[in-house]
Amino acid sequence: MAVRQPPVIWAQRESFLYVTIEIDDVKIEDLTADSSKLHFKGTSHTEVFETTMEFFDEINGEGMKRTPTNTRVIELTIPKKESKWWPRLLKEKGKVHWLKVDFDKWKDEDDSGAEDGMPFGGDGGFDLNSYMNQMGGGGAPDFDGLDDDDDGDMPD
Repeated sequence: MAVRQPPVIWAQRESFLYVTIEIDDVKIEDLTADSSKLHFKGTSHTEVFETTMEFFDEINGEGMKRTPTNTRVIELTIPKKESKWWPRLLKEKGKVHWLKVDFDKWKDEDDSGAEDGMPFGGDGGFDLNSYMNQMGGGGAPDFDGLDDDDDGDMPD
């Protein structure tokens, strides 16, 4: 049985990586990370998948966490050893057909300012509806009692 390379998507923040191995109904045989590599081996149905990714810079392999999901993929959060942005995921330059950017999780370096550490989705907890209610602006005005006499008949 031939071993296949699994499709992988990734994104980053300044201090950690998101790595998702996209295989459904997989039985994980090995999932390990050390200071510079991630190794995965698993079986899905009758196919064997395996990959070893050597990262651009060092990671904290012991801090790797698998996100429990019901989506039939393996989602990992891997802390970087140093908090800094990487220009790419892998040590080797060049593109590989099995690795893509996870645009659902992607954030540019200049987009990641203060909201990464802020609670409530990066808005600092500000709720416009609550603010408007406190200012007496809660709800739409009642127009039912207004006179509609100035509305003329519309021509045919």
